Amino acid sequence: MLNSIATILATRSVEGVWQFYVSKMTDWGFPHIAYHAVRLLRAANEQAADDSLFLSSYSPRLLHDLVSQNLFTSVPMYRWMTHNRGGESWDWLQTRRLAGRLTGDELRALDIFTRYGHVSGYAISLADSVDRVRAGVIMSGPVGQRQDRLDEQWNLHRREIEAVTGLVHLRLASMPYARPGEVLTARQREVLECISVGHTTPEIAELLDVTPSTVEKHLRLARKALGAKTTAQAVLLASSRRQMFVDPGEPCTIAEEAKQSGQRVDTGDAAWDFSRIVRSSDYMRQHLPET
Repeated sequence: MLNSIATILATRSVEGVWQFYVSKMTDWGFPHIAYHAVRLLRAANEQAADDSLFLSSYSPRLLHDLVSQNLFTSVPMYRWMTHNRGGESWDWLQTRRLAGRLTGDELRALDIFTRYGHVSGYAISLADSVDRVRAGVIMSGPVGQRQDRLDEQWNLHRREIEAVTGLVHLRLASMPYARPGEVLTARQREVLECISVGHTTPEIAELLDVTPSTVEKHLRLARKALGAKTTAQAVLLASSRRQMFVDPGEPCTIAEEAKQSGQRVDTGDAAWDFSRIVRSSDYMRQHLPET
């Protein structure tokens, strides 16, 4: 267990952390995993989903089927995660199914998992373990494995699974990330960092030995890269996405990511709602293979 902790903490990329996590979960009997995290921004009485990160070891064809039928956010395991914390077996799904308490879309989503042989599994809600980030993991055993057999693996490794999953979530949440095409250049990052600590445009120009117009150009390009309307918003987004004051050993890139920018959600005390703040279908429909 200590070796796993040390490896996760020492890994310097999203891809590296995810590959190690999948490897460990496979060793514990859960080779199929999907992790989804949503980063939230709050201001006054508004709350918006800035970005989301989706990583999966499930078949791309399964994910494509969910997305093509607009069922991604109807997966009933996500429904459990939006209103609960901790871990729960997929027996919860079967209980609700027998009681007629699953919606038509939830039944269709569950049938897709069944069609690919995923008939048992667990869900882990990571809820508020990281400030301004909501996340959860769904996982299943080998294709065709019954729930009672998977329960044995869960009972044997539950503490390790929950601890490593929580640590992986903390590690991923602390890493810089950006969609392809939205990574700041070193100079863009530099001028935003200078702005964030209170320097004016003339002061930044003097510090960097460039003209004020060059500083303005880099600020304009940084706003464009981040999708920000103002420099203040660019600083906020770059900070939220860990693209400022970056450790050189942790690059601002990932292989799989979904961004949902500016979608409003409720700001009350209700549990965070995956289906309202994440529209992964929009992103995944463009990026998953058609076959």
